[in-house]
Amino acid sequence: MRFVSAWMVGVFLAAGISLPGAVSAAPALDANYGVGSWIWDHQTYDRQECRFWKSFEIPRGVSVKSATLRITADNFYFVFLDGQPVGQGADWRVLIEYDLSQLLESGTHVLAVDVSNDFDVAGLLVGLHINLADGSVIEIASDDTWKIAPRNVTDWKQRTRAPAEWPSAKVLYPFRPEDNKQIYQAPVSQPVVISFWQRRWFQISTIILCVLAAACSLFLFSRLILKSRMERMVRRERARIAADLHDSLGGGLTQLVILGDASKRVISNGSVAVDTLDRLCDQTRNLVRGMNEAVWLINSQRDNLRDFASYLGKHAELFFHDTPVRCRFEIEKNLPALPCDISVRRNLFLAVKEAFTNVLRHSGATEVRLGVRQERNGIRIIISDNGRGFDPSAVDGEGNGLANMKHRAAEVAGTFGIQRGEEGGCTVTLGAPLQFKGSRKSLRKTSRTNP
Repeated sequence: MRFVSAWMVGVFLAAGISLPGAVSAAPALDANYGVGSWIWDHQTYDRQECRFWKSFEIPRGVSVKSATLRITADNFYFVFLDGQPVGQGADWRVLIEYDLSQLLESGTHVLAVDVSNDFDVAGLLVGLHINLADGSVIEIASDDTWKIAPRNVTDWKQRTRAPAEWPSAKVLYPFRPEDNKQIYQAPVSQPVVISFWQRRWFQISTIILCVLAAACSLFLFSRLILKSRMERMVRRERARIAADLHDSLGGGLTQLVILGDASKRVISNGSVAVDTLDRLCDQTRNLVRGMNEAVWLINSQRDNLRDFASYLGKHAELFFHDTPVRCRFEIEKNLPALPCDISVRRNLFLAVKEAFTNVLRHSGATEVRLGVRQERNGIRIIISDNGRGFDPSAVDGEGNGLANMKHRAAEVAGTFGIQRGEEGGCTVTLGAPLQFKGSRKSLRKTSRTNP
């Protein structure tokens, strides 16, 4: 590296000639070693740390042709350019030269050096020589224009302006060539490649996304807790209503039946009042059965597959008890107690009742089979009889309650199918998921009908 000596500048200035782009009338760099003076804090003590700061500016639109930094310290130093580490050293008798050509461009830059000493003597020696493409030169030497950053300042390496309270460095003594005779050239400093995940915009965006994700998670978690609490409240209320209906209304209807039977024994046979009491008792018994069904549907403790299948079997047994139709059961053994939504239980139960009514009124069957089994996350019910079958033209009509069964299956996004046997009779198949929550419109769109 070829440096501009001080006496050459003086000759040019005395002759009235200025160097192109020269920034100083009297360069402070040593002509041979290219450094300034030894500088330090105004006080020196053992194991002291000094943080030296210097900013400089490269004119806008001018590129850097070459930039050389020579530095040493007594005893340890770390040098930074614009907050990025450049190098370090620990031998005051050796000048280390750094090539900063690829790190500098037009604009304001900050040269920061963190120096520590061992005992007694301390000092920093710096020289930066920059050749610009337009022929001008910038020289920065260690002198009293450097600032000392306080220990409590964290961003001192990146600051482009020094506060007024920052003290200036003290010039200890000028550089003496006999102090440093060796110059070591460090590898060329390369620009620091910052990955996108290390950039501030990415980190800020990531933090914002994490905060939003945490907020959404908390919101959904609170909704889940609220929903769970509401479901528990609904189950408790359903259990209370079922108990109240069974205890109060059921007990009252049962007493009416008992009073009616007792009144018939008092009144003589053949009386008109006896017929009236018979109809009253029959109607009351029907109300009791309907109330028991309502209590079973409302009771939240019965919202499972096992109890649903058991109740269907009991209902079939009572329904065909006083009829010539024999009922056989093909209910899958060891059905799990999987949750079965109240809407599924209600619609499938009403569809099964409609199928039993059709068997009893229209089929002329002597035997009916009821099958219940689990399929994946759903339930399938099969009702078959040995009657006279059905007229296929009536399947799409309004007869025999088929439209009602289709509607019940569609209400829970289930399936409905009816098939005539080869030797007579017919088979009704009902299927539905154990749990399905949605609007009636969506249920009807997703249901399937298998005629």
